[in-house]
Amino acid sequence: MVFVFTLLVGGALAADWAWRTAQMNELLDRVEASEAVMGELQDGVAEAFEEHGSGSDNQKLDNELRDLAAQAEVEIAAAGAAVAKLPIAVWHGDIEQARDAYLLHNRAWVEYMARASEDSAEFLRPQELVNETFFDAQAPFVEAVPDPDVEDLLQRVITIFDVPEDLDSGGMSA
Repeated sequence: MVFVFTLLVGGALAADWAWRTAQMNELLDRVEASEAVMGELQDGVAEAFEEHGSGSDNQKLDNELRDLAAQAEVEIAAAGAAVAKLPIAVWHGDIEQARDAYLLHNRAWVEYMARASEDSAEFLRPQELVNETFFDAQAPFVEAVPDPDVEDLLQRVITIFDVPEDLDSGGMSA
């Protein structure tokens, strides 16, 4: 009887670990997709400044930057919606916290793009909320990586968030 109970408990723990790993993997997929949209926008903004930033046609630069922001606002919001729709088991609170922390960052970007679509000078202003929410999402993602990490999810987190390589078992080191 004890053997059967041990097998059942062990099986339940293994199944939960597999489920946790799958949920974290899917969350990282969706976050990477969201970050890719943000990266494409940054590339587009850099190209616009290279092409029109010489001062010869400020109106053309302004229009292009505002158009890029308007398009990015929609795409970043859609990527955030995909992150928000990810079903997470209620007992996987650490993954839910990571998702919620990332959604704050995504929303900060959507708000930033809304402002930039109205005023292209927004691209030249510091974006403290965007930066703070990105930094604040790092620790919850590190904490949410299942142990054992057979799919190397921590490496994906490190790549996304540029987390310092010297992590301790309690999360990020100072």
